[in-house]
Parts: sequence; structure tokens; C-alpha cells
Amino acid sequence: MSDAAEQVALVPMGKLVTASSKLYSLPDVYLKIKSIIADPNSQISELGNVLSTDPSLCARLLRISNSAFFGLSNSVDTISRAVQVIGFKHIHNLVVATSITRAFDGLSSDTVNIQQFWMSSVERALLARILASRQRFPDAERLFVGGLLLDIGHLVMYEHMPEMMEDAILRAEVESRPLHVLETELLGFNASELGAALAKHWQLPESLSNLILYQDQPELSENQLEAAIIYVAKQLAGTVPETESVQMVFDSLPANVKETLSLTPQTCEQLLFEVLGELSETLELIIPQG
Repeated sequence: MSDAAEQVALVPMGKLVTASSKLYSLPDVYLKIKSIIADPNSQISELGNVLSTDPSLCARLLRISNSAFFGLSNSVDTISRAVQVIGFKHIHNLVVATSITRAFDGLSSDTVNIQQFWMSSVERALLARILASRQRFPDAERLFVGGLLLDIGHLVMYEHMPEMMEDAILRAEVESRPLHVLETELLGFNASELGAALAKHWQLPESLSNLILYQDQPELSENQLEAAIIYVAKQLAGTVPETESVQMVFDSLPANVKETLSLTPQTCEQLLFEVLGELSETLELIIPQG
């Protein structure tokens, strides 16, 4: 048996998903909130009562509600008011975002800089949200959550198989091949597949798990607009907002993706500048501090 085959045999994705979902578990309040939101007869007071059982989550939701993230004209001082003003759908998306980042709070790995990891994740999330808004997408916050969670598969892999990941990263650089392709060869699965499977295990909406799954292959997604938004957000994240750098990324984008989003190098550069203006505040709002 080859070294790669031995590694595949040692790392069954199903067991890794099960172990990770227990280790990085979502709060019980999430499933209760999901159930209430799914019920067309539920009341605002019901959602407010459930949220109030988690003071830390409430505090973070209120901070986000009163931030530039939503740009509300009046102050929101209670959870029931936040639910009323923002709406069930947005509350759900924010609970997913804050719950998952909190689930991974305290994780450490020599393979990745955790602070840099979350900064990159928030940048992708903001790019996805702004792109979605420009497309008049009705649920831009869900695309924000999708962008934020794109790389959760890698978080698990960095923690549980650091040597294999170091090998995959090094080979991807040396051979100039996509990392997700090397991961599949070495492990039998890639971070996108692991992240999507973990999202399903957490009972997150299928639309979110699909965003994670097709992040590197948008042409396979049934929702081409969503997949294109996530793909561009991922490719642009980390790019210096200078003409030459942006042009290189723009030229690498598939023609159908650029056409779907009506992208030009100029709009890409504008997106990056817009994100830079929001990145610091959003990072403080979404990611656990200290």
C-alpha cells in the first residue's frame, strides 16, 4: 500500500466529522432557534425568550444590531426589538455565525495562525455580503455566513492532522497545483467536503453546506449566482487593492463567473477598498475576543 493510500485509510472523513461535531459543538439554543424560525406560527416573543437563555449570545447580537453592520437609524436595546427590526432570517444567520466562531474559540494549531485565519474568513464574508448586495440578492447575510464558514474544514484538519496538511500545503506550492486536489489525493477528501459534511452534521441549512462544498468548483452548484459570489469572494480575499494585483486575480476568474456578476477589474478594486473599511469592526463583532 502506498503512503497516500495508508493516509487515506487512517483518516475516514465520517469519523472525523463525528468527533469534530462533538468537540466543536453548537449551543443547544441554536437548535431551539432553528425550530422556532421554521415554524410559520411562531411569535417574536418565543424567539426572544430562547435567545435570552444565552446572555453571551444576546450581548453579541445586540452589539451587531447596533453596529454599522445593519446601519439602523434607531438604537436597539432589547433582543425582542432586535428580532422585530432585523427579522427572523437575519437573527438566524447571526446566531449561526457567532455560535460557530465561539465553538472554535480556544482552538490552537502550529499549522495555522488562528487570528489570521479568522481575519481572512471575515474578509471573505464581507466580500460575499457586498457582492450579494450589489446583485440585489435578497439574503446577503446568508452569503456573509457562507463566506465566514468556507474554511472550517481546514480548521479541523489543521488541528487533527497537522503533518498531513503541512505536506499537502507544501506539495501544492511546489507543484503549483490546487490545494483541494492535493488534499483529495493524500486524504481521500478535501477541506470543502469536510466542512460541508460538518455543517450538515450540525444541522445547518443545506444552502450553507452547499456554499462550502462548491467553493472551488462553482460550475457544479445548482445555484450559479450564489456559487459565483462565494468563489469570487474567496479569490479576492487577501488581495492587495492595487491595480496590478487585482488585475491578476480578475484575469484568473472563469469568464462565466465574471459575466454572472458583471465584474470588471475596477469593481473588484472597489470591493476590496469597501471591505477594508469594515474589516476591523466586523472582526471585533463576530469573532470572540480574548
